[in-house]
Amino acid sequence: MVSIDKKETHIISSILHVDHDPDSEPWPIVIEDFQGNLNEVHLESGDMLLYESSKCYHGRPKNFNGKWYSSVFTHYYPADWNPDEITMDTHYRIPPSWRSKPNHDLDENDEIIVIDTSVKEPSCEYGWCGLKNSIKWDAKGIEGSVISNDGIPRELEHDEL
Repeated sequence: MVSIDKKETHIISSILHVDHDPDSEPWPIVIEDFQGNLNEVHLESGDMLLYESSKCYHGRPKNFNGKWYSSVFTHYYPADWNPDEITMDTHYRIPPSWRSKPNHDLDENDEIIVIDTSVKEPSCEYGWCGLKNSIKWDAKGIEGSVISNDGIPRELEHDEL
């Protein structure tokens, strides 16, 4: 199952990956970007990932195959944050016509289950259909970089560090 975090408490989230069973298979966090691309991010010990958790669907829909996995999660919001005064779309890519019937035929097995802030597509492997075309990332080659919504890593400027 995948979810978005509640805007009252989670605007930006981070995951600091501590370590994992060396014999385990990679266990990526999957994040949907603002263009609808699914990004599978594989973290190694000491890697930190920051993402907009109240806007981007995310989760670990694949089963963990190993003995142990350890990470620290932190969630941020501005000190003067008042979610009642903020109108914030849950997800940027949802068009105004999202309630309209699609103009294409859906497979009879297509189904989305919504539970609180989570969604699941039970007819798809791992409960998320987009995983078959996901973009795979690891820290090699992007360390100290930002991956923006265009999917291209760029070096951080000194004043951004």
